[in-house]
Order: sequence, then structure tokens, then C-alpha cells
Amino acid sequence: MNDFLPELQTLRFGSPWWLLALALIPLAMWLRGRAAPVAAVQYSSGALLHAAARKARFRPGQMLPAIRYFALTLLILALARPQVDKGLSDREALGINIMFCLDFSSTMKTKDFLIDGRRVTRVDGMKKVVTEFINARPNDRIGAVAFDAGAHLISPLTLDHEWLIGQLAAEEPGRGTAPGSGMLIAAEALIPVKTQSKVMITVTDADQVNEGPLPEEVANALKPMGIRNHIIQIVDFSQMQQTTASGQLFATVARVTGGQFFKVSDVAGLRGVYAQIDQLEKSAFKESKQQSWRELMVWLAGPALGLLLLEFGLSRTTWRKLP
Repeated sequence: MNDFLPELQTLRFGSPWWLLALALIPLAMWLRGRAAPVAAVQYSSGALLHAAARKARFRPGQMLPAIRYFALTLLILALARPQVDKGLSDREALGINIMFCLDFSSTMKTKDFLIDGRRVTRVDGMKKVVTEFINARPNDRIGAVAFDAGAHLISPLTLDHEWLIGQLAAEEPGRGTAPGSGMLIAAEALIPVKTQSKVMITVTDADQVNEGPLPEEVANALKPMGIRNHIIQIVDFSQMQQTTASGQLFATVARVTGGQFFKVSDVAGLRGVYAQIDQLEKSAFKESKQQSWRELMVWLAGPALGLLLLEFGLSRTTWRKLP
């Protein structure tokens, strides 16, 4: 009982407008009291019988309405849906903390990816494979950052992957390329993580960086934070075996942070890279999650219905009145 008292401090009603019906009960009692009683048997005078009458210990005629009104009160309170907060609970899981840093520049609108035999843009291919990766890792806290000429947070680290995927699907390409800005925002989301693995996955088709801080400077800042940045560069198939300045830049950034650098030219390549990243070490963490409200309706509705059945039964058996 003592354990339940703190929960009562958070008592609320899910449908409070039903409480207005409580005002009808005193009104019904008042109207019943003013109604003229109907005699069951009519006779000239009861004076002669009055002296011989025995005083009853209780009067069923008064008890039955009291039971009925009390039951109706409980039923109305039940319909108002009383609830108590279950509070916060810690959800334990085995996973890592991953922030995606995703390129939404204009070049990502290039249609050179194939999905199910259909040609799609690089950004659509990226969204699909990232979504598959998220769905395959239900125990990871995952967030995302989008960058073009600037950068913004799509989602902080979360276990609510359905919401994250919805936010990701709404993103559209812009202009400019500032991967350094995206990496900084992703790093800010990972900084609060203290003891668990912190991973950043940057996906870009940038051939040159024309906005924001230099990625190599950002890499030097990420290294002491323990954030590993795996970088996936999307290139044309003809560039897969070529060494480019942008490829060397991103390879250096990944190496400085302890991550790996990958080049892909299609959806299959992206999937293959994510399969490798899937082998990363895992560590336990906890995430506080708000629980649902505990419904107390049944604790009131049950006794109310029981009392109504009791009143119905007594009025037609033990405490039955003559017609």
C-alpha cells in the first residue's frame, strides 16, 4: 500500500468531462425525495396499527437508493478514466551510438543508382540503405545530421528508429557541400556519451569541399573525443580505381579518427560497407523512457457494476416491495 501512495500523487483523469455528471446525482436524490410516495395498500387509517408496529433495525427502502447512488458515483469516476504515472524506467540494451552525417548537396540528385532494376538518385539510394541499416540494428542509439552548404540536426541519438526514419525521408537536397559542418554537429550529439562506443558514419559524393570548416581540422578535434568517423564516398564507377584529391582527404580524416574509408558506386557497395560496419564492438547503455499511464478504471468500474447487480437483486428478492 505504501508503494502505491507515491503513484497517487500523479493522479489525473483521462476523460475529466465525465466528472460533470457527478452533479446529477445530488439532483436525482433531491427529486426522489420530493416525489410523493405511492401506497402499496390503501386503508382508512393506520392509527390502530401504529402502536403495535415493531421498529425495524434498518429500512431497506433507504438502503437500496444509497447503494444505487454510490454505484453510480463509482461508475462515473471510472468513465473519467483515473490514471497514475508509472514514471521513468531505464531500458537496457546492447549496442553502440551512431551518428550519420549525410550529404544532401545538389550532386546527390544524380540518377546513377539502381534499386530493383529502377534508376534512382544517389540521395534516394542513400536513404534506402541507411533505413535498412537502422532497421537491422534495433539496439543501437542512432541519430543523423544533414549537410549541404550548411548543416542541421535531423535527429539526436535515439532508440525510436521509426521516428528517425520518418525524419530522414523528409530531407531534400540543397546546394553547396560542407561535410566539416555536418561532422561538427554530429560530434556535438555524441559528446554526452561517456563510456560507450561513439561512431560517426559520413556518406558523401563530394569531389571538393566548398563550404564550412576543413574536414581535416574537424578530424583532429574528434580524435581526443574517441569518436571514430567511417567515411563512405560515392563516386562514378569509372573512378573506383582512381586516386583523387577528395579521396585522399576523406581517407586521412577517417584514419585520424580511427575509422575506415570506403568508396562505393552503387547500392550494393553501400550495403557491403554497412555490413562491415555492423561488425563494430558493442557496449551496454541505458536510456530513460517515459512509460504509459496506469489505468485505474477497472478498480472503480468493477465494484460499481457489482453494487448495481446487488441492488437489482435485493430489490427483487429480500428487500422487495409490494406492488
